[in-house]
Amino acid sequence: MSTEKKSNSIPELLKILWRDGFFTQAKDVSEISSGLAAQGHHFPIASLSVALMRAVRPGGFLMRIKEGGKWMYIQKHPILSVSGQRTELFARYDFHPRIKEVAFQQFENNDFKGAIQNALVEVIDQVKVKTGHPKNPNGKELDGDDLMNDVFGCDNKRPKVKFNPLKTSLDKAEQRGLMYLYKGIVGVRDRKAHLNFIQHDPLKTIEYLSFASLLMRLLDENALTRKKKKS
Repeated sequence: MSTEKKSNSIPELLKILWRDGFFTQAKDVSEISSGLAAQGHHFPIASLSVALMRAVRPGGFLMRIKEGGKWMYIQKHPILSVSGQRTELFARYDFHPRIKEVAFQQFENNDFKGAIQNALVEVIDQVKVKTGHPKNPNGKELDGDDLMNDVFGCDNKRPKVKFNPLKTSLDKAEQRGLMYLYKGIVGVRDRKAHLNFIQHDPLKTIEYLSFASLLMRLLDENALTRKKKKS
């Protein structure tokens, strides 16, 4: 009997609902209470609310969003995306060391949005670090498109980081193309930082991280070449 009671604890019952796909659509506390009641489990709303808040902590399986003035609970990741499978998936890729450092823990804790955002922010920060934190004429540190234009732009100027000798029109086209890739992550970073969205696809997250890793390696290789030429 005691074993049955343990299996019927609120956290365990919430996890069963999650495994059954109950949280694929956002639910408020009353809807969750009704879902449990339909299975013969009745709990005070206060106790249920405490268990839900624990389920949205780092490493939990739910996330909390606000819709129509109500707090709603929805799955952070699908049931098939279990911890061991995610770790093994991450380990298949030889990510740049900085991407591993800033994104692995979030990836393992189901915080896929956080993993992507951390990786993109790290790329942008490293562009600044490797080029001496460029500033505008007023002395303010550059960021976003202005930063990428200053560092990689090759039209009527010498870029701080160049990916080729810039001797031909094709060289310049490649330089511009790569600059636009770096500029593109600024928009993605800003959108993911300011919008309350759900990212629960580990494969798509891996692809974002792979892209960030590539940009880090390109930056390392070409910033290093630039330093060698100066010395």
